Amino acid sequence: MDHADLDRLYATLADNGSAHLYFERHGIAAAPILTVTDDENADAIAGYLRPRIEGKTVVEIGGGLGLLSLHMGLIAQRVFCIEANPIWSVLFTEVLFRTKPRNVSYLFGTADEFVGSIRGDVAVICTHSDVPGMSLVAAQFAPTVIDVYGEIIGSAPGAFDPDVVAGREAKWG
Repeated sequence: MDHADLDRLYATLADNGSAHLYFERHGIAAAPILTVTDDENADAIAGYLRPRIEGKTVVEIGGGLGLLSLHMGLIAQRVFCIEANPIWSVLFTEVLFRTKPRNVSYLFGTADEFVGSIRGDVAVICTHSDVPGMSLVAAQFAPTVIDVYGEIIGSAPGAFDPDVVAGREAKWG
């Protein structure tokens, strides 16, 4: 992915009144910032999750570009990637055309729109944004919810930017 394209999308979101109205209308509290933007990180996170997702149905809440879902799709039996922000699909369309396997579905809309329609063994959130809200809705999709960054930061808080750790604890802890 070209980071110049990503920077352009961030700028578009920042200055777009329609985008802000869209987020408000759909109750999207998450910040429009991606956390998984390259295959290397997506692969590392999928590897970290492997023992808990292998052969299972996974529902990723707030999947952004869908890169993590694609990598989890190499391990899991089935992956549903749910993303509410339509701007990420602009960058991800080409990746989907080239690499989307049949066992991965990218669902556009807020996660609560799909409650009762899909079910998984594991729900995954991989974000620093609106973790409590995403965790609550994730629990409606699967009996096990994994907060990837919460686990990773919690395992070694000294290894991470103190502002990220403090901000996460203050806002979500």
